[in-house]
Amino acid sequence: MNDLLLLPHPRRVERQSHTHVLQPDRVIWIDSAAPQRLLFTAQRFKQALFDRLQLTWPIVTGATATEQIGLALCLAPDRITQPEGYELTVEANRITITAHAAAGIFYGVCTLIQLLDTWNGSTLPGLRIVDWPDFPVRGLLLDISRDKVPTLETTKQLVDRLASWKINQFQLYTEHTFAYRRHPDVWAKASPFTGEEILELDAYCRERFIELVPNQNSFGHMHRWFEHPQYLQLAEAPDGFDFPWGHSDEPFSLNPTDPRSLELVKELFDELLPHFTSKMFNVGCDETFDVGQGRSRAECDRVGAGRVYLEAARSRHAVLGRHHRAVSWADPGAAERRHRVGVGLRS
Repeated sequence: MNDLLLLPHPRRVERQSHTHVLQPDRVIWIDSAAPQRLLFTAQRFKQALFDRLQLTWPIVTGATATEQIGLALCLAPDRITQPEGYELTVEANRITITAHAAAGIFYGVCTLIQLLDTWNGSTLPGLRIVDWPDFPVRGLLLDISRDKVPTLETTKQLVDRLASWKINQFQLYTEHTFAYRRHPDVWAKASPFTGEEILELDAYCRERFIELVPNQNSFGHMHRWFEHPQYLQLAEAPDGFDFPWGHSDEPFSLNPTDPRSLELVKELFDELLPHFTSKMFNVGCDETFDVGQGRSRAECDRVGAGRVYLEAARSRHAVLGRHHRAVSWADPGAAERRHRVGVGLRS
């Protein structure tokens, strides 16, 4: 099977002795009571077939001449029991993808397109492929706050690549690269994603069975905000602090004991989250090394840095009641060093 360059490699691949020649006079048949749910997937294969072989297969549903079917897309939840599982068969006269649900049909088509690319011609080997994922969540996080922010078009190209690899969760890590309407100074020179672009990207991801998860760091990593005087008053250590590996002259984290810090966080969440359909939210809260070295020092000395960190994390969870569930990194910097506190939050 080494000549089958498939990513990820399916669980089972059975080669058959016959071959299948892709013909110009075939159709893509959607065998489903709700064919609209599979239309985008069918269109994805239709476009791939045209791009690679200049073949145009119409998409049909309902009764049709069986000898005209080039690709059949069939939902069979009683036969394919894995939620995202599929079976792809390349027979001499027909290709069939059978799946438990629409996501499995999509993943079967992704594998079929990879086969087209592998064989680079109109003849495919006879095959039976059975596959399903090991993990229900298969995600990637892209940091768009350090270097050049990708354009929406470039991000869509990445989403297409991730979808072809059967990735189903995508996060854009942001610190200052979302265009908050009330905070233009922060992102003015950052080429940020706008709300309209996120709405469009969210819809683009959903078509490809990818959950676009919002990710806004909301405790540490706020140094790009503190470059502007109106936010510096919220910094934990405005004159700098010590990392474990050296000193920083820049402020870094929000002061967890200042109620205005939570007011800012709430305002950001209220604007950002409605742009996403995901019920998951990454609130960041990682690497808060400066907590206890500045304005929260007295409170950290009184109750412990771990407790101060925990209360700050809880406060972020509390403002999300009408929005999303929250997840947090488990490396809260100074609090972890002192108390080994790691917090994962879900409503």
